[in-house]
Amino acid sequence: MHYKRNNKMFKYKIYFMMLFFCACVEHEFFIHVSPNGSYQVKYSAHGDKMDLQDHDFPIPTGNKWNIHSTLEEVEAESYDYTAYRLFKRNEDFPETFFKGDSIYMESLVKHPLEVHHANWFFWETFSLNGIFKGRQIKQKYPLIAQLITSPEDPPQNWLREGLTYLLSETLKRTPLEWNISPIIETELNNWIRDDLQSVNDSILFEEFDYYKNLGLDVIMQPAPPELYNEMDSVFKYLEDELKISMDMDGDTFDFHLILPGELTSTNSDSLAGDTLFWSFEFRDFMNNDYNLQAKSFINHPRRQVVGMIFFVIFAALFIGIKFYQN
Repeated sequence: MHYKRNNKMFKYKIYFMMLFFCACVEHEFFIHVSPNGSYQVKYSAHGDKMDLQDHDFPIPTGNKWNIHSTLEEVEAESYDYTAYRLFKRNEDFPETFFKGDSIYMESLVKHPLEVHHANWFFWETFSLNGIFKGRQIKQKYPLIAQLITSPEDPPQNWLREGLTYLLSETLKRTPLEWNISPIIETELNNWIRDDLQSVNDSILFEEFDYYKNLGLDVIMQPAPPELYNEMDSVFKYLEDELKISMDMDGDTFDFHLILPGELTSTNSDSLAGDTLFWSFEFRDFMNNDYNLQAKSFINHPRRQVVGMIFFVIFAALFIGIKFYQN
């Protein structure tokens, strides 16, 4: 028996082909921080049209961005997309450019970034702290991690491992009664051992949607009907998370940063003139966070001299007043 659920097919065939033929996107960020703390961001992307427009790494949109694009031009092998925006001093940078409700926020690639300016009158500090949050792929599905890092030698049963994780994790995250959960877990393990275990990669690859629905039936049939929608939602969140992670493979990122003042610390890959550079790819944050960090400092010696003079004057006045009072 099949319960009502989102039947959008998880198109592994497309993802699998993308792993080998690499319809990737080159992403570039150029961030220029002004002495007043405001900062200009230029985002550029180059690559396949479908990959530019999908949700693995959404591109900036909206009237706050000044956008130039070739996506609407004649058919070509690759396209370009550029977006400019000026951010106010200490204004938050979006952790994702996605706008909509078709994908759960938890499934998306997150890239929170903070550009901070502090003015202490005698000196000023500027900093950039950014994170491309890790996807924990190796922890969740080790064989798929192996597939991404070595697509020329795909491991056996990687797709079975992925489906097993999606079903088991959906069950784990569903608030079932304590006496029902172990029963369903046992039934799921039996189905995986007796049925799914005998399905080879090629068959599961061609009929993934069929086996996905069989597995969902196993965990949903014994559950209370009021939990069906929640289980659907959890599965979709996890499925989209895996889809996005697999679609991201092959994407590359280049960050360029200019900070005012004297650089005091950074973890950038290189420095040319006043520009810091980071270069990385999805595999650098497929498991753990990838961090970008830089700090700079502007000293104001004249202000410090003036401040010292005022301090001496006020100290002398204070001492003089105390002397005459005594």
